Amino acid sequence: MRRPSVRNVPLDSLEDGGDFFAMSASKFAARRLRAFRGKSNMRLIVFIVATLVGGGSAIAQSWREYSYPDQFFTVAFPGDPQMETTTYQVADNRSVEAHVYSVHKDDAVFKVTVAELADIGLEESAVIDHAIKMMSEGGEVKVNIPHRVNRVYGRQLSIVGPDGIRSMVAVFDYNGRLYQIEGKALPTGNDATADAIRFVQSLIFTGGSSNRSAEEIRAAQAACSGPGGSVVAGVPGDDRRLEIRCRRQQSFVALVNSLNSGDLSGAQQAYSSLNQLQRFANPNGQFAQAMSQIGQALQGGDLTGAQQALSSLQRGRRTRQP
Repeated sequence: MRRPSVRNVPLDSLEDGGDFFAMSASKFAARRLRAFRGKSNMRLIVFIVATLVGGGSAIAQSWREYSYPDQFFTVAFPGDPQMETTTYQVADNRSVEAHVYSVHKDDAVFKVTVAELADIGLEESAVIDHAIKMMSEGGEVKVNIPHRVNRVYGRQLSIVGPDGIRSMVAVFDYNGRLYQIEGKALPTGNDATADAIRFVQSLIFTGGSSNRSAEEIRAAQAACSGPGGSVVAGVPGDDRRLEIRCRRQQSFVALVNSLNSGDLSGAQQAYSSLNQLQRFANPNGQFAQAMSQIGQALQGGDLTGAQQALSSLQRGRRTRQP
């Protein structure tokens, strides 16, 4: 059966479900961005993610938050993690000391690697690119988008390995260390995709610092502001709203790309990220209802249904254009 086409989907009206396909980016840029008032509640986010992508296995397990203050992070594991000191390859023929925290299940692997980067003289982009290369060797990167946890910026990925393993990954260069968190759904036993996503989403950095300067953050926000490069400026809180909008766009791009490529787990991960950020002015509007249908289809593992929901939304918006 021919897969529905969902390509070339504009991103202009992600915020409120308005005329999503008809509105130009410049028109949307003129709109007042709505305040994002959600509070950061990681336990609630983790519950939403696990429930959304289905499978009840994550809820049934005994998840608990583990804190590593000397390495400035906390994360939730579904059991007591094993810790080992090893080496990590940060570049060709170059390794550093690393600590690995992991839990192995019949259907999943949950692992955090913290590698020491101090004084190695490598750029962040080189370290992260090499990490992605190593993790995806022999497989395929389905999703690769900017990501942020607290004030720490990195990359979020979905990788399908040659052996059928589906990995949800986030990578960060922060405070002199590389943080690599991986949730792997193994092609054996139950589908552990929900658990893998939940694990990656549970990461929190402590210490309150950032790996970006104020100027770098402003430049990144400007890159998401659409044509002209300036949507809002000079008003406290606008930077936060612009960042939320940028992350919504990135998550939606990842969702569309995953649906196009037939990557169910990547679509589930992207939808989970988008669902945490999205807020609809009209929950009964066409866009909000279509996104709900996509979420329900992904929760049930129905990739074709999710593709059809997005394709129907595109056709409906085009029909309304004069």
